[in-house]
Amino acid sequence: MLKRFVLILVLTLGSVHGAELSTMDSIRSKLLTSAVSLYFSTRGYGKVDNVTVDTTKKTLRFVLMPEGEKQPLNVSIGSYMTLTIDKEEYLILQKVQTNRVWLNRIFADHMEEGIKVPLGIVSKGAGSLFLSL
Repeated sequence: MLKRFVLILVLTLGSVHGAELSTMDSIRSKLLTSAVSLYFSTRGYGKVDNVTVDTTKKTLRFVLMPEGEKQPLNVSIGSYMTLTIDKEEYLILQKVQTNRVWLNRIFADHMEEGIKVPLGIVSKGAGSLFLSL
């Protein structure tokens, strides 16, 4: 039912040339912001603020106020993609860079596959559809 509604919404929005990109970018940005914020806060990593999404380049940036720290962490995601594993949708965050050299080294050494953020909670099954359009 929800996927049918999403498809109708997308087809309707697709007929409006000027507003199509800005509307879809807005939806994608809200979805990405919600997914990333929920992922980092529920795991106790910290609070996410100032999410900036470039859906054309598939990049995003945000500020993370790490739990228990006084200095914010600037995070830049060089690419993202969606992936479905066993009927579960995920946002894969890749090419992670921060304003902390030691943390960048950890990501480079141990996070080749990226950070797997579940989309199911936020999107209720429509996340990858919105992100792939």
